[in-house]
Amino acid sequence: MRVQEATRRETGHIALGVLAFSAVMHLVFLAIGRWELGVLWGNLLGGGFAVLNFLLLGLTVQKIAGESDEKRARLKLQGSYTLRMLLTLGVIVIAIKAPCFVWPAAVIPLLFPRLTILAMQAMGMYRPEKTAPARKGEDEPL
Repeated sequence: MRVQEATRRETGHIALGVLAFSAVMHLVFLAIGRWELGVLWGNLLGGGFAVLNFLLLGLTVQKIAGESDEKRARLKLQGSYTLRMLLTLGVIVIAIKAPCFVWPAAVIPLLFPRLTILAMQAMGMYRPEKTAPARKGEDEPL
């Protein structure tokens, strides 16, 4: 499967946002005197998985966009969500159990994609596209 440009672009935005929020998180750990190498390892685990999770979501949406059977598409999306949540749980368990990670530094970055999207919306980077008005008898765009 070829990764579409929109999926690649949005995953890039998320990766940059995760990187920026990760830098802030490291500064906070430094400021409170709790920075250690486990913070870096935890951040690499959590931040890396957060970007991967977003990419997997994008690939799933890209895959089902061409699906003609709505019920089948919904099942694929639900299955993808379940699998990604199980993987997220696995990352959290690994972060807590493995002594090489500072677990908050691994769990906090899982929230960074959502924070990145909120920041981009606040900065006006995501605006609804202007579409042509619906013709008589057609549904209006969302």
